[in-house]
Amino acid sequence: MPSPSPKHTRRSTPATWARRALGAVTLLVLAVLIWNAWDYQAFIAWREEAGVVPFFLAMALLPALGVPITPFFIVAGATFGTYVGLAGSAVALSTNLVLCYWIARSGLRPWLARLLARTRYDIPDFEKEQGALRFALLVKLAPGVPIFIKHYLLGMAGVPFWIYFGVSGLITGIYAVAFVVLGESLLDHDLGSGAVALAVLAAAGVAIYLWRRRMAGRQAAR
Repeated sequence: MPSPSPKHTRRSTPATWARRALGAVTLLVLAVLIWNAWDYQAFIAWREEAGVVPFFLAMALLPALGVPITPFFIVAGATFGTYVGLAGSAVALSTNLVLCYWIARSGLRPWLARLLARTRYDIPDFEKEQGALRFALLVKLAPGVPIFIKHYLLGMAGVPFWIYFGVSGLITGIYAVAFVVLGESLLDHDLGSGAVALAVLAAAGVAIYLWRRRMAGRQAAR
């Protein structure tokens, strides 16, 4: 059956790589613009008035409603520094993961079960099936899906809490560390730390891409 191989090959066209390169260049240009236009004194005045608890409480709650969490990581590093930013982000992210899982299991899953009761479809239940870890990785590394939808989907699918929490916390935590460090580097104009953070993000992106490609190759070989 030669058809799966060409399909897989067409996914990595020059146009695809051009779009990815354009996205990376856009992010780099945006970072340079922020770096050069940074009003240090105005930000210091704002930072002195910012509260640690309200900020990280917002980071824990708002992403459950669909607010992107990445800007929170950057602002946390720029506002509170690396150590407080990382500690606060860890607590906020953990709280958000627990909250999303609870909403998915206690509210969304029963609602979806009643909705599907009239059809021939059932909700996946990975507490009773094998493959929960693989499913969690596939969902968390799926491109283009908002993070809160991924968390709700994993909870609704019955992925055991510790697999959900471990996979989601590890994957999100890797780029959270990089973005917190990047945020502080923007404040301090620390080119070295910023370059390291960007390198970590790039390495994570390459690793995810290679893993997806490997999974796609296995799927095509079946």
